[in-house]
Amino acid sequence: MRRSKQEITDKTEIEEIIRNAVTARLGLNRDGAPYIVPMNFGYEDGTFFFHCAAEGLKLELLKKDPRVCVEIDEASGLIKNSADKPCDWGISYRSVIATGTAKVLDEADAKKHGLQIILRQFEKGAIPEMSESSIAATVVFAVRAETLTAKKSK
Repeated sequence: MRRSKQEITDKTEIEEIIRNAVTARLGLNRDGAPYIVPMNFGYEDGTFFFHCAAEGLKLELLKKDPRVCVEIDEASGLIKNSADKPCDWGISYRSVIATGTAKVLDEADAKKHGLQIILRQFEKGAIPEMSESSIAATVVFAVRAETLTAKKSK
């Protein structure tokens, strides 16, 4: 990381950023060009969980190349280091970037677990039961973070 003073190495702080996020951006390879899509997600023990329809561009791209990048950020406002020099201004932020390989979860129990993790990202209380038909109709995939970095503004 170029600005090592901004690197976050505390696992608790990194997981707080992830836990507080509502959207992750998933970076995919689209015939040699980046393709980024915002998605709902869940996170547990170093693994990101996502869901999608049984057909569509995301799934087509994942089948061609399952290597992905996950990005999460939070911005909390403008930092005016100098009132009269906008080029010196900045943004207060924290961000996480992970890379890994997406793996489609085929077994019903694994899919259900992944969907529960996604729901827990948004609902901290009891998670309602999901029907077997809903689980079967949904594609769930997991991305185990092979690399994970985080940084924040000064």
